[in-house]
Amino acid sequence: MRMQLAQILRKWDGKDTAPLEHAYSSFATEPDFTVHLVELCEIEECERGATWLLKHYVAKSRSGLPEQLAARHAAFAPKLTDWEARLHFLQYFEHLQIPEHLEDPLRQMIDSGLTSENKFVRAWSHYALAVLAQRFPAHKSHAIETLERSDACETAGSVKVRIRKALEKLKV
Repeated sequence: MRMQLAQILRKWDGKDTAPLEHAYSSFATEPDFTVHLVELCEIEECERGATWLLKHYVAKSRSGLPEQLAARHAAFAPKLTDWEARLHFLQYFEHLQIPEHLEDPLRQMIDSGLTSENKFVRAWSHYALAVLAQRFPAHKSHAIETLERSDACETAGSVKVRIRKALEKLKV
């Protein structure tokens, strides 16, 4: 299955999701499906499609990854090179269990996304900052300050909406 998934991901054009949806319906019930996807995220030419499939998996199953697998994936996430792969990771980040030792590298990844030229990465980085602050409350006040500053300066409407959702998440 891993080789078949890798082949599908390498051939994916990045636009038509039908091949990925077909791969999902073919393999999602296999016991090592998510293990293979996490491994494939670590291969540059597969990362965009593998993270898309992980995002799809999280949305469909309404659950994250097992703790050790989530830790492995989160440890590698700062090395993702494709902006869409980073975006996908940020979009399902709140469903992952994050061990304490990964807080700093993930915070650095998220912080770099706060100023991304890509408005989607920027928006979801703000939301991920709130998720991280919820999990590791020692930095909650700093996260709120950062989000409030960004809300005052941001011009893209879609980013402002996500910043406000992040602020709501922390102020509740």
